[in-house]
Amino acid sequence: MLKIIFFGTANVALPILETLNNTHQVLGVITTPDVLVGRKQSLEESPVSALAKDLKLPIFKPENPKTDAAFISELQKIGADIFVVVAYGKILPLQIINLPKYKTINVHFSILPKYRGPSPIQTALLNGDAQTGTSIFVLDENVDSGPLLAQEIINIEPDDNYFTLSDRLAKLSAKIINQTLKDYTSGKLTPLPQDESRASHTKIITKEDGRVDWQKSAQEIYNQFRAFYIWPGIYSSWKGQNIKITECLINTDMETNEHECGTIIGGGIVVCGGNTKLKINRLQLAGKKEMSFEEFENGYRDFVGGKLE
Repeated sequence: MLKIIFFGTANVALPILETLNNTHQVLGVITTPDVLVGRKQSLEESPVSALAKDLKLPIFKPENPKTDAAFISELQKIGADIFVVVAYGKILPLQIINLPKYKTINVHFSILPKYRGPSPIQTALLNGDAQTGTSIFVLDENVDSGPLLAQEIINIEPDDNYFTLSDRLAKLSAKIINQTLKDYTSGKLTPLPQDESRASHTKIITKEDGRVDWQKSAQEIYNQFRAFYIWPGIYSSWKGQNIKITECLINTDMETNEHECGTIIGGGIVVCGGNTKLKINRLQLAGKKEMSFEEFENGYRDFVGGKLE
């Protein structure tokens, strides 16, 4: 049994924290500070914080772990064997990474060295990749560049979105984490350096990334929908108002388009680039409730024949 300190914030970290807590001694959980959300600006804790509270684990929420001397001192006093990082959201300094006996390992949801950085799952979906995976590696001072301990590959299903794919990757990672830790800490597993020549990097996703360019093909737009489900979602503009597309699919009708890209031609069909079409099933006008295309069309009679920008 290892003494572990766990660093994590997002939902994808939850299955791994649960697995580690069931098998090892989790001495503390490090997560990001609570954030103000909604119109009432109420404080909301991270998913990892909520789970750690349920598990009755000590919780730490440093604003900046790099510069918080008191926090680093507390980590030293706890005396963990290893730190485990999963979707924490902050970069750790070498002073923290090298603190425990077996240093710090990270779980990253891509087939490293491909898709280093903050958005590997979204990027795989956005690019229409057929496969992705999970990688467990030893952290170093650079982003996701440390030597590999384990890697598993899975297929991306055509209807996978960020929610379904991240859930499968999190559960897969939880399944292999204990054996990886056992082999690594026993010396059975030798960390394997990554091939820097194959490295690629991802970016921080912003709300603007959800804006649809109707000159792109229906497949590209559908991939955008899958990647940014649930946040930031994909959206367009109609008559100066934002419309969020909450459910869509590719229309397989290959008849020649006689309209400009972005034109709504009925039945939820929107003309896209490359002689392709997207079918919108559900949508939401800014400030209004989500509704089916049929409900929207009944409320806005001039929608069909209009154009999304």
